[in-house]
Amino acid sequence: MAKERSRQSPPRAGAWAIIYCAATDKFLFGKRSAVVSNSGAWNFFGGRIDRGEGPCSALRRELAEETGLRIKSKRLSKLSRIAKPGKGKRACGRELHYYLLTVDREVVPRLNHEHSGFGWFKRNSLPARFNRPTTLAIRRGLLKTIKL
Repeated sequence: MAKERSRQSPPRAGAWAIIYCAATDKFLFGKRSAVVSNSGAWNFFGGRIDRGEGPCSALRRELAEETGLRIKSKRLSKLSRIAKPGKGKRACGRELHYYLLTVDREVVPRLNHEHSGFGWFKRNSLPARFNRPTTLAIRRGLLKTIKL
């Protein structure tokens, strides 16, 4: 039997990196593997914020886990915060934090089990299917705010 909504803990906040290569004007996306939900969807790297973590610290941890990238906080620029986005069945119901990480060249991430692949994409030729936090960021125009 499903728990009642009022007894469930609220969804945890999350933090994601929009990784941008200035030299090629491309964005890095990961392709979700079969061992995680929404497999086959493309997404920005990042994830849930653990209890006691701030968004930036959580993102640095997630980037190290998912891509092998170990970066300093000062390399991340806050782009946006979306609180309780969506309505009805499509509501995300949590706080989402987005950061920009600009790199000089197209890095090759060292993927963990959560991703089966990656790709660098131009903003006008993005893949077709995304996870929810990535879809929200793109619909809000976050990629358009990043200038070459």
